[in-house]
Amino acid sequence: MKTKILFLIAVLIAAFSAQTYAQFDKFSFQIGAGIVNPDKGLRGNNYVSYSNKYHYVSVPLGVDTTFTFPYEISYVDSSLMTRNYGAKTGFFIQGLAKINLDKYETVRLIGSVNFNAFNAFEGSKSGYIPEFGSSYISQAAIDYDYNFRNFGLGLGIEVAPLSFTKVVSPFVNGQLTFNFMSATLSKAKGYDTTKIDFLGFRMGASLGAGIEFKVNPQWGLVLGAKYDFGNLLFKSSARNENLEWGRTNASLNDEEGSFNATIYDPLGAPVRQNMKSSQKDINWSTFYLGVNFYPDFGTTTKKK
Repeated sequence: MKTKILFLIAVLIAAFSAQTYAQFDKFSFQIGAGIVNPDKGLRGNNYVSYSNKYHYVSVPLGVDTTFTFPYEISYVDSSLMTRNYGAKTGFFIQGLAKINLDKYETVRLIGSVNFNAFNAFEGSKSGYIPEFGSSYISQAAIDYDYNFRNFGLGLGIEVAPLSFTKVVSPFVNGQLTFNFMSATLSKAKGYDTTKIDFLGFRMGASLGAGIEFKVNPQWGLVLGAKYDFGNLLFKSSARNENLEWGRTNASLNDEEGSFNATIYDPLGAPVRQNMKSSQKDINWSTFYLGVNFYPDFGTTTKKK
């Protein structure tokens, strides 16, 4: 993967250098929105699992017992953060700027700012957890909520071979991306809510394609799709990190490793589980519609 991203950087530099004879002009701006779908290690199933058994451990009391209940207990699924990120379909918004690089208007330098909100259409998960009294065990209602987000910046090259027609223009592009990823897992019991936040910076790349329709000299429409390789560089695993409720900067653990955790116990018991984390590729695809704006800054004379 590192070889691929270094190759992409070399292509961007070469393409930029090859166009230095042209003046920068003919800016355009794009605003788009659409649907984003997780792929590879980003996609997961239900982040909550259910069982009528609960393994209760209390070291100070010397208790190690498995209870069987007539109702199901809700757990944070042990695959979350270890084998996948539990992401589901969400929404995408993007702002993009383009600068023409050649006299035929077919090669452009592009820069983008975008935001992906996964799990946007998934509701909270409800269930029950046990409550231990002095002489009895009861059940308490609990709600879990989870989402995964990415704020991204991109820089790349776009090629639109039919741009000179001024009407319909298919395009392909590639970008080097800078991704600021975050996830939040929360649980609410009555009026008490607690959560854990995961944070991480990763570098990646995206490949895109689409078609633009020019409505008039100043405005146009765009239909596009792209695929992101979100964490090609800077994968990491916080060895022996404790994932516990209340943390605000937990690691994404996308590199193979291990960490300790209490979030998978419905009571958040102080006895930590050692979790094995697999290597995970954070990829996603996007389909979007947008509007292009072509400002009239006047005409410049290009060098031959």
